[in-house]
Amino acid sequence: MRFSQTVAILLMIFLLPSLGFAQATVNESLETSTLYVDAVKGNDSNPGTSAQPLKTIGAGVAAAITNNQNSVGTKVIVNPGTYRESVTASSSSRDTSKPITIQAATSGTAIVTGAVQYTGWAVYSGNSSIYTNSWVNNFGLCSPNSGGPAAQDIVLRQEMVFVNTTPLTQVLSLGQVLHSGMFYVDEKANQIYLWPPSGTNMTTGDVEVATQPSLFSLQGRDQFVVRGMVFEYANSCRDQAAVSVSGSASNVIFDNDLFVWNNAIGFKMSNPVVNATVSNVSANHNGQSGMGATQTKSILWQNVAANYNNWRGAQGGYYFWNSSGVHLFEAHNDTVSGMTIAYNQTHGVHWDTDNANITASSVTAANNLLNGLFVEVSEGPVTIDASHVCSNNPAPHDNSAYQGGLEIRNSEKVSFTNGVLYNNGPGNVNIQGQKGGITGSNWETGQSYNLVSQSLTLQSNSIYGVGATQYVFSDSYLVNGDWTTFKNTLIASKNTWWNSSNTNGFKVPSPRAGSNDAFAGWQSLTGQDSSSTWAKPPDPTASCAVAVDSPDYWLIAATATLTVTRGKSVANTYQVVPLGIFNGKVTFSSDAGGATGLTITFSPSTITTSGTVTVTLAASSTASKGTFPVTILSNNGNLNRTVTIPVTIN
Repeated sequence: MRFSQTVAILLMIFLLPSLGFAQATVNESLETSTLYVDAVKGNDSNPGTSAQPLKTIGAGVAAAITNNQNSVGTKVIVNPGTYRESVTASSSSRDTSKPITIQAATSGTAIVTGAVQYTGWAVYSGNSSIYTNSWVNNFGLCSPNSGGPAAQDIVLRQEMVFVNTTPLTQVLSLGQVLHSGMFYVDEKANQIYLWPPSGTNMTTGDVEVATQPSLFSLQGRDQFVVRGMVFEYANSCRDQAAVSVSGSASNVIFDNDLFVWNNAIGFKMSNPVVNATVSNVSANHNGQSGMGATQTKSILWQNVAANYNNWRGAQGGYYFWNSSGVHLFEAHNDTVSGMTIAYNQTHGVHWDTDNANITASSVTAANNLLNGLFVEVSEGPVTIDASHVCSNNPAPHDNSAYQGGLEIRNSEKVSFTNGVLYNNGPGNVNIQGQKGGITGSNWETGQSYNLVSQSLTLQSNSIYGVGATQYVFSDSYLVNGDWTTFKNTLIASKNTWWNSSNTNGFKVPSPRAGSNDAFAGWQSLTGQDSSSTWAKPPDPTASCAVAVDSPDYWLIAATATLTVTRGKSVANTYQVVPLGIFNGKVTFSSDAGGATGLTITFSPSTITTSGTVTVTLAASSTASKGTFPVTILSNNGNLNRTVTIPVTIN
């Protein structure tokens, strides 16, 4: 089943529009040697022929590197199978320019996994639905983010368990294992407790436990291709990747690959990588980000998808720091041609700091928890054309600085043309930032600059707000000289603006603080959009639609930290957000995280399909003082969603 699903996903991505041009140049016709790898029939003592294949990809890569150093290009064909290994391809002073390709014999059927199979499960004496086994890994907590806000322990865990390829939800106490599809690891007692999905036969079921943090690492090599491979179940710590390219690598191609169900980042390039092509790939269901890059140059992202990411962060109400569907940091001279970014519990695409000479087209960013497209502290230009940014920010959260369709924070020369911005709260175009500018520098040249949002171009777009509180344009910080600079450099024309429920849909705090403008006021204030209209455009929902893998739901905390005083109570809201045709009943429970005298109640206690639950935390006069990890758990059959937030009792 996994093979057929994987091939279907790859075919879907392959059929997306192909408008880009190759950034990497790899002449695979120079590969005059072919090696074969077979996880079932192979042996690493074999010569690597079709009849006598090698057993591991690592052996195939090592042989290909030896060939390269003897000026022989090599293609390594990986036969269908599951490869439980970690592969590293490092550079050497003996390397030549001959290419190496690692290629699945059939796309999507060669799976590199970070998991091992666990057998010998026994029924737990305390609950016949729960099974237990010995646990020898004891990973502990990952290191906290450098410079980032504090994260709950669940965000810093590495454990992942899959039963017959179905992922289970991790909880942090045995008492929280309340439903099928959950597991808990007791490191002190060296035990794991697991409630398998309904209908599972644990005698014959395939239980896989993630133990390997890195699946494939390409370090400083040139002329390298990875094609048709699947990389899954890496238990990388936060900010680390299952598949990484680093160390001045160049002319690298990843084509028709999948990076799925990894604990942190699926795929990342960094420090620096130049002239790379990432095409027809999918990075879905990763715990932090789908794909990322740091200090890269001349990268082509063509027909790629990154959906359903940051599930690990969402378990701790950690929706924003260093996580996105695609997170690009210090990217120069990139081309994006065909990108689908949807259903991420974080940003959609985040161009984060020192991004320059970016050209993007045919991007669909839809149904992401935070903003759809975010350009932050970048000198530009960042040119986005023929793209759809729709229905982002579907639930309230306290990351208020990261909302909107197209969000710009202290960035210059951003252009959005021939596109659609639809139903993005609170602002379809949203300007955020720091008054007076933010200082940055170009990683290539060392040039310093002070960035104030300016030189924004909006042309030939449909900008369509929905609801009385949603703005077509929202600016929360531009005042005085910052506003003058922004206004004097704004280019806006041939746009169609609309919100039937909010005719004063232009929020400009300066020079008209306290009042919002209608379209005519916006035209007068900016001197722009004389060729634009305030009129209802065609319904964009069909062009914004992104199919859902399977019915599912999110549980989103409106506030990620709470404080309650003894003898008093405090309330928080949690939103159930349905994905696809999910229409099930969601029930709630809680764990006080060790706090005594803390009572937690729900109103309502059950939600069908979607809605908001109010959670009230009441502290008795003798409640324990301190900060406690309070967990709200929700359940629908085998689907469990949890959010743990710190609650301080004083």
